[in-house]
Amino acid sequence: MAELRDSVKRLWRGQARRFALWVPVLVGLGIWLRFDGGVLAGLAVAVILSSCALVTSARAYVFWASIAVVAGLAAAELRLAHVAAPVLQEPMRGDVTGRVIVVDAALSGTPRLTLDLVSMQEGGILPVKVRVSLRRGGAIPRVGDRVRLPAVLAAPRGPAEPGGFDFSRKAYFDRLGAVGYAVGAVEIRLVESRLLPLHLRIDRARGQIAASLRERIGGAEGAVAAALVVGDRSGIPAETRDALRDSGLAHLLAISGLHVGLLGALVYWFVRLVLALPPRISEQFAIRKVAAVCALVAVMIYLVMSGASVATQRAFVMAAVALLAIVFDRGAVTMRGLAVAAVLILLARPESLFGAGFQMSFAAVAVLVAGYDSTRDFWRKRAQKSGVMTRLVSGALATAMTSILAGIATAPFAAYHFNRLVIWGLPANLLATPLMGLWIMPCILLAAILSPFGLEGPVLTVLGLGIGFILGVAQWFGDMEGAIKGVVAASPFALFCIVFGGLWLTIWRGVIRAAGIVPVALGLFLWSDSAARPDLIIARDAALIAGRGEDGRLWVSRARAETYAAQTWLRRDGEARPDRTTAWQRREWSCTKRRCRGWTGEDWRVVFLREGAVRQEDCLDRTLLIAPHLLSPDQSACFFIGKQAIDEASAIMVSFTKDGTPVARTAHPWRPRRFNPDSFASMP
Repeated sequence: MAELRDSVKRLWRGQARRFALWVPVLVGLGIWLRFDGGVLAGLAVAVILSSCALVTSARAYVFWASIAVVAGLAAAELRLAHVAAPVLQEPMRGDVTGRVIVVDAALSGTPRLTLDLVSMQEGGILPVKVRVSLRRGGAIPRVGDRVRLPAVLAAPRGPAEPGGFDFSRKAYFDRLGAVGYAVGAVEIRLVESRLLPLHLRIDRARGQIAASLRERIGGAEGAVAAALVVGDRSGIPAETRDALRDSGLAHLLAISGLHVGLLGALVYWFVRLVLALPPRISEQFAIRKVAAVCALVAVMIYLVMSGASVATQRAFVMAAVALLAIVFDRGAVTMRGLAVAAVLILLARPESLFGAGFQMSFAAVAVLVAGYDSTRDFWRKRAQKSGVMTRLVSGALATAMTSILAGIATAPFAAYHFNRLVIWGLPANLLATPLMGLWIMPCILLAAILSPFGLEGPVLTVLGLGIGFILGVAQWFGDMEGAIKGVVAASPFALFCIVFGGLWLTIWRGVIRAAGIVPVALGLFLWSDSAARPDLIIARDAALIAGRGEDGRLWVSRARAETYAAQTWLRRDGEARPDRTTAWQRREWSCTKRRCRGWTGEDWRVVFLREGAVRQEDCLDRTLLIAPHLLSPDQSACFFIGKQAIDEASAIMVSFTKDGTPVARTAHPWRPRRFNPDSFASMP
């Protein structure tokens, strides 16, 4: 017994320095509890942890764990209060006036404006921000201009199905209170740059740079260059975007850790090389620290000029932690530095915890740091060898290892959020990613240096050639047979098990880390076991219905309505390339003026009643009756979905149990659970 106790103590001491790496996980737990579990659940967890600190021998660790959970709770509560803004309650049609703060494009390529300082024809409670899609071919204002346009607006929509992407949640944190489309021409009142606040002046300059790059480089290459330099992806053709996504190269478009890290590394090594040439400077100054400060300034400028998106902010924090570590003589890229960056981001933007970008970027970096740390001796031995061929082989091995580890780390999140796995992502990244560091980013940096002198033209030509090569790689691998594989939507708990197991494998050292394989295996099992999909899905306002045919695939009831919902349903059903037209053609659905009839699931009859009273044949046994205009049917033999359920939900999903009983789940637009102090007074 004494030997076992001593072994546990040695194991505890050996892992003690790794406990700090769990701090961002605990902060994230507090954020999750506040957003999805309510503040009472979060406080309950903190109280339990604090109580444990009083009765266990690891009091200090449990105490600080409770502090981390409370910090996450507090950050989430403060963020909710800070971004709270009015949301349009009822759909509205009329004139909208406001100041343009964002000019971009929807996925369809339609120009889109985001407005603040909003006023509406109908008055009432005004949203802080409004987003409006414009008609094609019309005049497009600049950032900072005032506009007036007739538009149809509504509140941001909820998820297309329970568990799907919730746009209303994202809109809440963006303070976006209404979205819609213009139904007429836009009246533009130009505003001079000198009259704008600094952040809008910067955004207008970014728009001018993007337009110049698209014009001077031309084609898809110019649009991609604008995305890489200033974060403007609005001009990228749909086919180019699809090719990059299907080849696993879509991450090259988002200004994130790869781009910021490459720019920082280029500036760091360039400054260090220049300062090392004069002997006196290298002897009198710590040139590596000077180079780190210069690189920090460069990535800060890149952050501002790229639009400071959440992904770029995250990459900047991680780069800043690494560069400041050099200044203070610490390891540049360590798990502790990564933990510090994660905590800072979570405290500043708690909602990023639920974003695919945050999850994928930190997972990739954590696995890379752990992987290279485990193989440190191998790389040290290779670094001691000389010869050009040895260095080339080492570079190829490092690139392959980086792509493999990053692909493994991000695959669960890609499958969960996007319901797809890229098959040829590894060879595509092996060819394209080195070009970012050796060709694309050096050209961008050199063009930025030469542009004040008007000498950037040849560099932009070379930049366009490099981007063209990457697009060629994307097209080649994206068009290959079986380039992508669809993944059926899984439960959040399956992803949680995989993430927890991955954290366990990454953070701990020694034999104890092997225990992380168990939750990973459990998550994979639950993923495959949770592949059962609904037999019927109803979109918002019952504008579209989907059912399951005899072949097990979904059909949709209409050819055009609710395109986003239809694509989401098919994608989450495991279709790698969702084709809404094909799904409509295989429909088991027929309509008259007042009602539609179809079949779904285990021979269940579906009746959709547009208007009028319910007939006896509409509400038989094993029948799903959908009637958006009725509160309840006269008959009770059928399973009824009526006005109240349809009006309140953004989507309704119906599944049949093994005994044939229908079970309905609803999705609603996201609203935060508010903290009510009176709830404590009512507790027994």
